[in-house]
Amino acid sequence: MSVRGFLFLLNLALLCGCEGAPASNYDGLGLVPVSGKITLDGQPLPNAVVTFDAPDGQFAYGLTDANGQYSLQVDSVAKGCPPGPRVVRVSTARKILGLNSSEEGGQEGGEGPPKPKAEERVPAKYNKDSDQKVEVSKGTTSYDFDLKS
Repeated sequence: MSVRGFLFLLNLALLCGCEGAPASNYDGLGLVPVSGKITLDGQPLPNAVVTFDAPDGQFAYGLTDANGQYSLQVDSVAKGCPPGPRVVRVSTARKILGLNSSEEGGQEGGEGPPKPKAEERVPAKYNKDSDQKVEVSKGTTSYDFDLKS
């Protein structure tokens, strides 16, 4: 192979990327580092999935710790939430692959006896029927919610 041919292949490899897949560009999302605390009847709510849902169906998500604290992420790499209007949902029964579940697709098609479904401790008005709305912006990065049974 000539030097010119080698340089052509090297440039082609650099243009295509070393890993074969293009890297995601998170800079264009303008992610805001969102965190906060979730309580239910004044008590911290552990192991609850928190989502900030956009009108287009996209969402940022997090899981509360033992103290009810959460931080949002858009995927396993990028932390934060894109700015804009969001509907906030909180659930102790929802599963998100890689966050609080290692089972892809849930129970269907799995082996062994079905696992019991997680108990939903949060009233529907805070999850599937939520009307909790926030406007995520760089000016506000902390969102606390005291839910009532």
